[in-house]
Amino acid sequence: MKPSNPQINTYTIQQWLFDEAQGAFDIDLGESGIQYHCLGDLRADPAFDLNYSQDRGNENLRTMIAQMYGAGADQVIVTHGSQEALYLFYRCHLGPGDHVLTFTPGWQQSWEVPAHLGADVTKLPLARESDYTIDWQGVADAVRDNTRLLILCYPNNPLGVTLSRDDWEQLERLRETTGIHVLIDEEYLTDYQASVFCRLPGSYAVSSLSKIYGFPGLRLGWFVGDQRVVNRMVNLKRYTTVCNSSICEYFALQVLGNRLHYVERYERLRGDGLDVLRPWVEAQPQLALIEPQGTPFAYLKYHGPGTSADFCLRLLQQKRVLLMPAEVFEDQQAVRLSFGRPREMLLEGLDRINSFLEADR
Repeated sequence: MKPSNPQINTYTIQQWLFDEAQGAFDIDLGESGIQYHCLGDLRADPAFDLNYSQDRGNENLRTMIAQMYGAGADQVIVTHGSQEALYLFYRCHLGPGDHVLTFTPGWQQSWEVPAHLGADVTKLPLARESDYTIDWQGVADAVRDNTRLLILCYPNNPLGVTLSRDDWEQLERLRETTGIHVLIDEEYLTDYQASVFCRLPGSYAVSSLSKIYGFPGLRLGWFVGDQRVVNRMVNLKRYTTVCNSSICEYFALQVLGNRLHYVERYERLRGDGLDVLRPWVEAQPQLALIEPQGTPFAYLKYHGPGTSADFCLRLLQQKRVLLMPAEVFEDQQAVRLSFGRPREMLLEGLDRINSFLEADR
């Protein structure tokens, strides 16, 4: 049995954002949500009391989230962003002797935290040569008797690709034949009726206000799943953050109460930005676009000199533009570029990247 590790590896994407890049950029094309909102975009009642919230989240907010999925409020826990939801779930669901399947390129938390808890993790590569499609036979071959969880991101971050109809059929078949539980990070899903929670028994989903709604600073996320799992997560949350910020939940009720307005803004920024990005990439011999499928960012293959990490660092230093190098997602020779930005900001950022690439040829 593999013991838990008291230490955990450096979180490379956060190290890049908060140690190396912090304060060094004035155009952010790296953060993977749409352009954020400001406090003035919300209403604040001066009489709102700042008492504690409930440990599992404000009841009205949980009910609102549950209705989006056709679930019960007791199947929802509200958390400090989807990352806390994921962490609480891993802590409650996994331990020494368990086996987990996840994918690269992907989110480091999906392999580091389970390994930190003593689980054995198999990272399945999404190959560039096959357009980053999932090899379902390879997934089936990797399943063991002690495999407890398959972790996915849909649509994928950083690749921007989503699950096809065949992928869903393969996933359903895998679940039926192995009984493996499935967890999907659905930050970029706009129709929660299409959630894995609604489509696949024995599955779990997380999302938040950060990416499609444009409120990452509220740190408001949620988990939807089996009530027994939610109860275990609530108990662990009592040992950590106790409850969420009551004022953040107050604002979240406003946002989700006007959800379609924010989804429309998301789709507009995403569509307009992609119309700008496509012809720009076509004119760059060092870059190649992987067509994004419903995300406000794109994964670009990088064919220039040096590594993509070196490219992003030099771009940051010389042009003050932030991109995300493939290395933080356990990949190479690619960058993630977020185009869900106001047109002027996006054009200025692309102009700076263009001048940098011209000098680099």
